[in-house]
Amino acid sequence: MYSDFTGMKKNRLIIIVCNVFLSILLLPACAPRATVPIPVLEYGKMDASDHKNLLIFLRGLGGSHKDFEKFGLIDEVRTRNLPFDVIVPDAHFGYYKTETLPERLKEDIIEPAKEKGYRQIWLAGFSMGGLGGLFSVKSFPDEIDGIILVSPFVGWPRIIDEINASGGVGEWDPQHSSLDDWQWRIWKWIKSYGNDPGRYPPIYLGYSDDDFMAQGGPVLLSTVLDPEYVLSIPGDHDYETFRKIWNLMLDKTENTLNSLP
Repeated sequence: MYSDFTGMKKNRLIIIVCNVFLSILLLPACAPRATVPIPVLEYGKMDASDHKNLLIFLRGLGGSHKDFEKFGLIDEVRTRNLPFDVIVPDAHFGYYKTETLPERLKEDIIEPAKEKGYRQIWLAGFSMGGLGGLFSVKSFPDEIDGIILVSPFVGWPRIIDEINASGGVGEWDPQHSSLDDWQWRIWKWIKSYGNDPGRYPPIYLGYSDDDFMAQGGPVLLSTVLDPEYVLSIPGDHDYETFRKIWNLMLDKTENTLNSLP
């Protein structure tokens, strides 16, 4: 879904992506079945003997959970000697379709990690994985200590346009929204986050200015976050851009991450 489309016209690409996404939504057989427990790739001993913190990568709609290693994002954590073991669940669209991703992360990864001695749990959500990360923080904020979002997908143009037309997240009234779905639920929570961010773990956000797939959602999300936690660069919705953003986000958070207990 990412770099293969580089040479295509943007409008045509948007139509294709939307049609693919809608076909998955409308045809349950097209979405992979959610499995229990969620399959994972582990990078580290997973017993907290060396590192006392755990970083969970959440993948996008296209590609595979193996892509984080393939495109060098895991290596960036290793080469910086960040005090984290890394785990990558195969959090495909089936878990979003059944709305079970937060539950599976908590029961299959986070709770066992804490039993093994991990102190801090951080999420790194890319594209659709950013949405999954936000829903997880919404569901159990006390279990997560921080989240890094890279080009997160947080809704289709209808919800983004509605909030912008109302004057922004602060002025938007969820009770008078034209929607009543997952988009409405996550933006209602984002509004509450903006009203009292101290109740929740910190959210760091990086995105590309030319990201057609993000539908303007990251820009809107950035308005409720600490400006020091936000960055944007030129680029597309592909792993080349994701890696650039990820490196910059690690630059921004490296001191914080290295100072964790």
